Amino acid sequence: DLVEWRVLVLGVTLFLYSFSYGGITSFAALHAEQQGVAPRAIYFTAFAAAIIVTRPFIARYADEVGHQKVIVPCLLAVVAGVALLSIATTRTGFLISAFVFGTGFGSAYPIFVAHLMKKVDNQRRGATFGALIGAFDTGIGTGSIALGWIGDHYGFDKAFAVAASLAALSIPYYLWVSRFQASRASAAEATVALTRK
Repeated sequence: DLVEWRVLVLGVTLFLYSFSYGGITSFAALHAEQQGVAPRAIYFTAFAAAIIVTRPFIARYADEVGHQKVIVPCLLAVVAGVALLSIATTRTGFLISAFVFGTGFGSAYPIFVAHLMKKVDNQRRGATFGALIGAFDTGIGTGSIALGWIGDHYGFDKAFAVAASLAALSIPYYLWVSRFQASRASAAEATVALTRK
């Protein structure tokens, strides 16, 4: 009763892409310093600006066309943003990466939560939100620790490349679990319909 397991399984998507966020918030400034990019905080400024500018419009668009149609493009933007950061060596590269990542990451979470909240009963919304927050925070914490170790031993470019790879896995995982759960729901509805007959 404490955990909404169906949501937690789908919440692994959040873990996979929030892993990169943990590394970025902890080490983007150090990466910028190593690359000779100044000011060090430029990534966070551009990242915040991207969220402020794009989230209201993307979220409203998702409400109009359906959350399912917008989640994957947001995840693609997250992957692209982290991948760009792994190869960025100039201020322009950092700015482009921050804007792309901020656009995807800033909208993915609220759209993902809205999408899942529509699938659960009102009485299970607390457990649902708890499962999502757990997956999200675990991804951030794990990403910060793991990418710090990788960055210390192999460089932050390699660390962010690993983060981009994990974020990329979130897309096929999300699509597979969504289809699996949809097929199970359809099968359950068909079974109920047959028993009523």
